[in-house]
Amino acid sequence: MIIFEIFRGESSLKAKSDENIKKAFNSLRLIVLIGWSIYALGYIFGFITPMIGGGEVNVNTLNIIYNLADFINKILFGLIIWNLAYKDSN
Repeated sequence: MIIFEIFRGESSLKAKSDENIKKAFNSLRLIVLIGWSIYALGYIFGFITPMIGGGEVNVNTLNIIYNLADFINKILFGLIIWNLAYKDSN
């Protein structure tokens, strides 16, 4: 539902009203698409690797994958919103 809303729903229509909002919204779309995919890749890596004979999962690799996803999904998300608020206040 969230994916639909940000790409085709009412919020995507509202984002077309202002150029700064449009740029921020497009960036947020990419963050959701890419950032959420990284979480899924980490899960697949951790779950599938032992099943296909890849041995035990390297916890450090999973830690890096999930930290990268957290960085994209939380820090970049917040910075984009902050940047939009800063531009909007001028």
